[in-house]
Amino acid sequence: MIPVCAAVILRSGKILLARRRPGLRHAGMWEFPGGRVEPEETPAAALIRELREELGIEAVVGAEFARCRHAYDFGEIELIALLVPSFTGDLKLIDHDQFAWVEARRLLEYDLAPADIPIAKALAAHRRRDRYRGTHPRRFSEKYKELGGDPAATAKAKARGSTPAGAHLPVMLDEVIEALEPLAGAAVLDCTLGWGGHAAELARRAGPQGSVVGLDRDGEELARTGQRLQDLGLKVALRQSDYADARKVLAGLGLAGVDALLADLGASSMQLDRPERGMSLKADGPLDLRMDRSQGRTAADWLAQATQSEIADALARFGEEPDAAKIAAGLIALAACGRAPKTTRELVAAVAAAKGLGPGRLRKKDAFSPHPAARTFQALRIVVNDEHGALRTLLEDLPDLVHAGGRAVLLTFHAGEEALVEDALRAQAGVGLWRAAPTAALRPSPEEVRANPRARSARLWRVVRV
Repeated sequence: MIPVCAAVILRSGKILLARRRPGLRHAGMWEFPGGRVEPEETPAAALIRELREELGIEAVVGAEFARCRHAYDFGEIELIALLVPSFTGDLKLIDHDQFAWVEARRLLEYDLAPADIPIAKALAAHRRRDRYRGTHPRRFSEKYKELGGDPAATAKAKARGSTPAGAHLPVMLDEVIEALEPLAGAAVLDCTLGWGGHAAELARRAGPQGSVVGLDRDGEELARTGQRLQDLGLKVALRQSDYADARKVLAGLGLAGVDALLADLGASSMQLDRPERGMSLKADGPLDLRMDRSQGRTAADWLAQATQSEIADALARFGEEPDAAKIAAGLIALAACGRAPKTTRELVAAVAAAKGLGPGRLRKKDAFSPHPAARTFQALRIVVNDEHGALRTLLEDLPDLVHAGGRAVLLTFHAGEEALVEDALRAQAGVGLWRAAPTAALRPSPEEVRANPRARSARLWRVVRV
């Protein structure tokens, strides 16, 4: 398969299309400019070179936007679309006879080269954010343009080392793929689909002869991700399910097991960045914390019914919160006065008061600084969703879910998950279910942590089925 890069060049809210000149393949059709990625060349470096040769400009290449595949008579290509938030120099007509700056929603009105159509569909699906009253945005959705799918805002967020609000960067993607290879023609299970970053690459690697099943408890995000994967031309069988029911889901699909399994544990950025989900430390919302809002108790309901010792135990066990007893006492005192927290902001204030912190101490210095209430939110999320119970079930079923010679990868994000995963895998390896007991977990590279601070606590565990 031939790798080809394409530029989504942005200026004043519009995207550049160029029309192929006579004498070239697809003459008269419009395209996102770019060209072939040569061996040992990254897509970003190839795009900088291609835009210099093709348009006479020096480009600043940002984040990857999307990938798709297309079959030509000379073979299959993989088109990698990269955002270009700025460039210097004047555009020159070299391989093209016309340029046009086009609004994203109007891209599909142009006669596009076939390989560029999936990229244009993905861009056209994005909607600019609604305007707000006054001179400053008030609501979270107005402050973070990337929540509305603005490509320029997304690229800017990534360039400053932040995870774009409402998106999720796949953690340790290269390491996950390497651990699960070979994937061509494989049956793959992604136990935590989320934004679909891992699943998209797994589907590309599995190819038309392979199959990918994606599970997620969150039906709201599952629908959004399904549409995104469809726009990219990728086939993934989606099921709304907890990974504790993975065995049942596979049986329903007629699968006795899979060749590769991935479980990326914990909450996703889409949930953390949507205040209405009740998980955000950035903005106020209902104190919910459920992965699936259609069932179960909210965090506010649980706190209203729990005793002081139950709250303290949960914060200590699941959040490793050093001030668990103080916070539990403070929450019970508030409940006794009829002021039990019902919103995320009220819970943050209660934690701050228990820790003796003023309002100014709650501001994070940067993306790498922990929030004083983060451990409390983590603990309550684990309790409300019974995350450890579900993980224990997945780990018990894991050897039966993976074919002989198959591979499994689990990504953990805190000490409680790490202990459960390491103990289970070592015990199973000890009775001959895995090829060898897992060594120390892999950590993300410093470069990845700088680009995506939310990856800093990730640990990757990998095993091969006997």
